[in-house]
Amino acid sequence: MESVPRNIILDLLPAYIAGEASEESRALVEEFAQNDPQIANFIRTGKLETDPISLNTVVPDDLEMKTIKHVRHSIRLQIWYVAFATSAILVAPLVIMQFTNEVNWGILDFIVMGILLFCTGLAYVLISRISESIAYRTAVGVAVVAGLLLIWINLAVGIIGSEDNSANLLYIGVLAIGIIGAGISHLQPLGMARTMFTTAFVQMLVPVIVFIIWRTSLEESPGIVGILGLNAFFAALFILSALLFRRVARSKMIA
Repeated sequence: MESVPRNIILDLLPAYIAGEASEESRALVEEFAQNDPQIANFIRTGKLETDPISLNTVVPDDLEMKTIKHVRHSIRLQIWYVAFATSAILVAPLVIMQFTNEVNWGILDFIVMGILLFCTGLAYVLISRISESIAYRTAVGVAVVAGLLLIWINLAVGIIGSEDNSANLLYIGVLAIGIIGAGISHLQPLGMARTMFTTAFVQMLVPVIVFIIWRTSLEESPGIVGILGLNAFFAALFILSALLFRRVARSKMIA
């Protein structure tokens, strides 16, 4: 590693922190950081602090600001990508409406769907930056997609009876568990795994509550079998996300 000048590592740091560095560049930075306390501390905290071991090293005064600007630019760029993807997806129903009456969206439908898609994409972009792990990012993707589908289906047709059935409001609790748990766990893998397992449990608790309180709703479409099947599908997605988060947590423990 002595063959790689320190100034090159410093130049790579902003891209590394922003998650835009290549695998080779990331490996160089991480290997160099093992023998450089200042670099290691900067990776952990985003701040450069004077370390007795590295008093004689030269560190650019504007490195922190350069890194912050790089991260902001990266986030802004990804937000534009999310906005473009949202617009592209919304074009599909607009085009279909020109050829069939089966799809009949109003302006409110487009607004609501646009907000859902944009917020889902934005949540993934921001949360997935916590880790470069593919398993972590996949876990985040599965969780946010499950949340999107849960909201979408409830708004469109409803899981329990029609979309007007008040029993469907129970799913707000499912989403609330996921959001609150993510906040409490600070998006750390082990805490997120526990959150997703809990979310899956609450998801399957909904049909039990419906059976006790809204039993007549089970007679409506999609019926008890359909309700159990849909809830099991979402619970399976949350469990898959939990297993991926747990895999990341275990890999960190081993490392």
